[in-house]
Amino acid sequence: MWIGVISDTDGGLHPKILEIFSTMDFIIHCGAIGAPEVLLDLSNCSPISGVLGPNDHAEEFQPLGLELCKTFLEVPLFVRHDLGTPSKPTKDLPRILETVAPKVLLFGKTREVFNGTVDDRLWFNPGSGSPSSNGRACSIGILEIEGQSVRGEIIPLPNTLS
Repeated sequence: MWIGVISDTDGGLHPKILEIFSTMDFIIHCGAIGAPEVLLDLSNCSPISGVLGPNDHAEEFQPLGLELCKTFLEVPLFVRHDLGTPSKPTKDLPRILETVAPKVLLFGKTREVFNGTVDDRLWFNPGSGSPSSNGRACSIGILEIEGQSVRGEIIPLPNTLS
C-alpha cells in the first residue's frame, strides 16, 4: 500500500504533487492546509484524510479534526500538525503513545523534513508541499506499507513551478 503524505500547503500545491499522488492508494494531509481547494484537488487523485493546522478553520474543512488515528494493513498511524520533534516532543506525547500505540507518527509545522525511527516508531514530516517565494525547499512524502513493515521516503520537488 502506498500513502502520500503532505503538510503545510498554506493554500497552494506544487504542480508536480498531483501527478505523483495520482498513483497513491491514500493521501494524508498533516495540517496547515490553507484552502479547501487543496483538499479538493488532492481528493481527485486518491481518497484523503488529514488534520487541521493552527490557521485552518474547522468549518471550512469538516470533518477534519486536530488529531487522526488511522490503521492501514494493521499498521497504526497517528497524525497531528504539531508533535514537536523526536528530540523535543510535545508534552502530551506519552499519552498518545500509551493510548494509541502508533507505529508511525505523521506531523508538519516545522516545514523541515524528518524521516527516522525513534524507539521503534517512524517519525515522518514531509516538509512543505507549497511553493515558497522565499526559496524554501518544497517536498512531499510517501509511505510504503507491506505487512507490518513501513518505509518512508521524502521526495524533494524542484523550486521552479513548471
